[in-house]
Amino acid sequence: MTVKVGLLATARKKSQKSAPVIEFYQSPLFQKTLEYASHNYDRMYFYNAKDGLLLPTDIMDPYDVSIKTFTHQQREEWAQKVIEQFSTYETSTNITVCLHGGSVYRKHLEPQLNRFNYHYEVPLKGLGIGEQLSWYQRNSV
Repeated sequence: MTVKVGLLATARKKSQKSAPVIEFYQSPLFQKTLEYASHNYDRMYFYNAKDGLLLPTDIMDPYDVSIKTFTHQQREEWAQKVIEQFSTYETSTNITVCLHGGSVYRKHLEPQLNRFNYHYEVPLKGLGIGEQLSWYQRNSV
């Protein structure tokens, strides 16, 4: 049996107070992604530019770091770190990684998922933010 594991982007809009990942990020898109993932995936993980891989219960403190300020080399190193961290929790056997997030992240994460032999899919590939919100609305419980 194949397990579906969500690997989800966080959001720019954040709480001003420390909170667990699932409460800290506050954009409508993040909330819709979280709602969808909690009903459709066996497990979920998150990623951000500052820390790399995050667990749902990790406590976040306010910060201001964006992958858009990273050099190409820093983005490559960041993506390798995320998938290396992910591989300490999940083997590449019998799972499908469902990758959610913008192309600025995905174009660096996808080669690393391939390098670590993960089967993955990008359910919302090519959709703009408004289209993603609509997709989640149509596909959530």
